[in-house]
Amino acid sequence: MELSLIGKKENKALGRHEILCEVSFEKSMPSRKQLREAICAAAGVSPELLVVVSAKSQFGSKRGKVVAHAYKDKKSMEVERKHLLVRDGLMEKEKKSGKKAPAQK
Repeated sequence: MELSLIGKKENKALGRHEILCEVSFEKSMPSRKQLREAICAAAGVSPELLVVVSAKSQFGSKRGKVVAHAYKDKKSMEVERKHLLVRDGLMEKEKKSGKKAPAQK
Protein backbone atom coordinates (compact mmCIF):
# COMPACT_ATOMS: atom_id res chain seq x y z
CA MET A 1 0.00 0.00 0.00
CA GLU A 2 1.28 3.44 -0.95
CA LEU A 3 -0.21 6.59 0.52
CA SER A 4 0.35 10.12 -0.70
CA LEU A 5 -1.00 13.30 0.86
CA ILE A 6 -2.85 15.40 -1.73
CA GLY A 7 -3.99 18.26 0.46
CA LYS A 8 -4.18 19.46 4.04
CA LYS A 9 -6.51 22.29 5.01
CA GLU A 10 -6.82 23.86 8.44
CA ASN A 11 -10.32 24.42 9.82
CA LYS A 12 -9.77 26.80 12.75
CA ALA A 13 -13.47 27.01 13.63
CA LEU A 14 -13.60 23.27 14.41
CA GLY A 15 -10.00 22.91 15.62
CA ARG A 16 -8.90 20.34 13.05
CA HIS A 17 -6.94 19.71 9.88
CA GLU A 18 -8.84 18.14 6.98
CA ILE A 19 -6.54 15.75 5.14
CA LEU A 20 -7.08 14.40 1.61
CA CYS A 21 -4.99 11.39 0.59
CA GLU A 22 -4.64 9.06 -2.37
CA VAL A 23 -3.88 5.42 -1.73
CA SER A 24 -2.76 2.73 -4.18
CA PHE A 25 -3.02 -0.94 -3.29
CA GLU A 26 -2.51 -4.40 -4.81
CA LYS A 27 -5.55 -6.54 -4.00
CA SER A 28 -8.30 -4.85 -2.00
CA MET A 29 -8.86 -1.52 -0.31
CA PRO A 30 -6.90 -1.44 2.99
CA SER A 31 -8.86 -1.51 6.24
CA ARG A 32 -9.66 1.68 8.14
CA LYS A 33 -7.10 0.69 10.78
CA GLN A 34 -4.34 0.33 8.17
CA LEU A 35 -5.34 3.65 6.59
CA ARG A 36 -5.27 5.42 9.98
CA GLU A 37 -1.78 4.08 10.72
CA ALA A 38 -0.45 5.14 7.30
CA ILE A 39 -1.99 8.63 7.51
CA CYS A 40 -0.67 9.14 11.04
CA ALA A 41 2.83 8.19 9.89
CA ALA A 42 2.68 10.46 6.82
CA ALA A 43 1.08 13.47 8.53
CA GLY A 44 2.75 13.16 11.94
CA VAL A 45 -0.53 12.96 13.86
CA SER A 46 -1.34 10.94 16.95
CA PRO A 47 -3.62 7.93 16.14
CA GLU A 48 -6.15 8.79 18.88
CA LEU A 49 -6.68 12.24 17.31
CA LEU A 50 -7.30 11.08 13.72
CA VAL A 51 -10.71 10.09 12.30
CA VAL A 52 -11.10 8.52 8.85
CA VAL A 53 -14.20 10.16 7.38
CA SER A 54 -14.38 8.31 4.06
CA ALA A 55 -12.37 5.82 2.03
CA LYS A 56 -13.59 5.20 -1.52
CA SER A 57 -12.30 3.49 -4.63
CA GLN A 58 -13.74 2.80 -8.07
CA PHE A 59 -14.66 -0.78 -8.95
CA GLY A 60 -11.71 -2.51 -10.60
CA SER A 61 -9.32 0.30 -9.75
CA LYS A 62 -6.20 -0.09 -7.63
CA ARG A 63 -6.44 3.49 -6.33
CA GLY A 64 -8.66 5.18 -3.79
CA LYS A 65 -9.25 8.52 -2.09
CA VAL A 66 -9.32 8.96 1.67
CA VAL A 67 -10.61 11.92 3.69
CA ALA A 68 -9.52 12.21 7.32
CA HIS A 69 -9.80 14.77 10.12
CA ALA A 70 -6.86 15.35 12.48
CA TYR A 71 -7.83 17.13 15.71
CA LYS A 72 -5.67 19.20 18.04
CA ASP A 73 -6.99 17.53 21.21
CA LYS A 74 -9.68 15.15 22.49
CA LYS A 75 -11.99 18.04 23.44
CA SER A 76 -12.07 19.23 19.81
CA MET A 77 -13.23 15.77 18.69
CA GLU A 78 -16.66 16.32 20.27
CA VAL A 79 -17.87 17.94 17.01
CA GLU A 80 -17.21 14.76 15.00
CA ARG A 81 -20.11 12.49 14.10
CA LYS A 82 -20.47 9.70 16.66
CA HIS A 83 -20.78 6.83 14.17
CA LEU A 84 -17.37 7.72 12.70
CA LEU A 85 -15.76 7.64 16.15
CA VAL A 86 -17.34 4.23 16.83
CA ARG A 87 -16.22 2.96 13.42
CA ASP A 88 -12.60 3.94 14.10
CA GLY A 89 -12.66 2.48 17.62
CA LEU A 90 -12.29 5.83 19.39
CA MET A 91 -15.65 5.56 21.17
CA GLU A 92 -17.89 2.72 22.30
CA LYS A 93 -21.34 2.28 20.81
CA GLU A 94 -24.17 3.43 23.04
CA LYS A 95 -26.61 0.72 23.96
CA LYS A 96 -30.28 1.49 23.51
CA SER A 97 -32.41 1.05 26.60
CA GLY A 98 -35.77 0.63 24.92
CA LYS A 99 -38.66 -1.61 25.81
CA LYS A 100 -38.34 -5.29 25.05
CA ALA A 101 -40.78 -6.87 22.63
CA PRO A 102 -43.49 -8.98 24.29
CA ALA A 103 -42.84 -12.73 24.25
CA GLN A 104 -44.73 -14.69 21.59
CA LYS A 105 -46.98 -17.55 22.75
